Amino acid sequence: MSESDYTNPLQLAHDNLEEANRQLAQATTDFNAGKITQARLDQLHELRDIAAADVNRVAKEN
Repeated sequence: MSESDYTNPLQLAHDNLEEANRQLAQATTDFNAGKITQARLDQLHELRDIAAADVNRVAKEN
């Protein structure tokens, strides 16, 4: 996506959160199958938490 595709910062933050949730869901499946480590799963939990916090921050600022 180009920079012009995201003129709405709140939409960008929501899209990032959706992607983080998608990655976390896949990672949970992979972890349960023994394909990734607990450390990697923890990283993706942190990524999702950061994305959620960003949605809140952007919502307050806009």
